[in-house]
Amino acid sequence: MSQRCSLLVKKFDQAKFDLAAGALTEAQLDELMHAALCGPAQVRQRLLYIHAAQPSVRSPLISSASHEPVPGSITQIDPLVEELPYGCVFDAILDGWRVVQFPDQRAPFEDREIDIIGYEFILEKLEAYDA
Repeated sequence: MSQRCSLLVKKFDQAKFDLAAGALTEAQLDELMHAALCGPAQVRQRLLYIHAAQPSVRSPLISSASHEPVPGSITQIDPLVEELPYGCVFDAILDGWRVVQFPDQRAPFEDREIDIIGYEFILEKLEAYDA
């Protein structure tokens, strides 16, 4: 299945879910119609680096950094941020992010390094946009 087709299926699935919940709006239908008939101009890959306390996808997060595909975007990990975008990696997966890299647990490490950095997961989300 092509990337465009996968995105359309995902949009239709979301519309069916919203319809069942009574939350489907006219704007969402217009967006779905435009995507199905005209197609998106481009697809962007967003990256989310997540550092978790344990190698489990349900482990609490320590920090995160979002890499947005826009010119001039600067990303920094702020360990003092009060609110992270998700509680754990699994929450991000439920929001449409895909894990593209799990933490490497084979490499030798010192326990103090994990306490500071945590276990790094890299996630991606492909989003359609009009140029």
